[in-house]
Amino acid sequence: MRLASALLGFAALAFAPFTQAALAAPVSVAPVAVSAELQTALDEDLGAREGDVLRRVVANSVAAALTRHGATVSDGAALVVEITIVDAAPNRPTMEQLSDRPGLDMGRSISIGGAELRGTLRRANGQAISEINHRRYTNSLVDLTGGEATWTDARRAIRQFAEKVADAYSANAQ
Repeated sequence: MRLASALLGFAALAFAPFTQAALAAPVSVAPVAVSAELQTALDEDLGAREGDVLRRVVANSVAAALTRHGATVSDGAALVVEITIVDAAPNRPTMEQLSDRPGLDMGRSISIGGAELRGTLRRANGQAISEINHRRYTNSLVDLTGGEATWTDARRAIRQFAEKVADAYSANAQ
């Protein structure tokens, strides 16, 4: 009798993630927007290409985090995540900055990086059910290891934001 109870308990635990995923509401990730200020920085300094890179990284990171939390990510879902990249600062010069300023060195020029993002989880009727904000920047150059790529700190901020979005989804999807 105890063995049967133990096996049933184990089976319930083993299949709990699948049950949760089956009950979770599908969610869409809307095209990622950038703030007017960041768009100006992209146009005048960082390069338009970098905006595409950042939007793609945000969309992929959020979709991956949602999937890890049991969501089915699909277009046209009843829940939609709307995201705006408010600001992003690179750790290394972008291609545009390197071409505009010959004194910059991809290997030796380094700066404090990071990002600020905002998101809203909405129902199909437009009702906002959760607001997600995240901001993370390196505190000082001392915190950097020297092995940073162009968007290392921004990508870290994006991953943290994506987890916050997935947590908000988990708390509100049922």
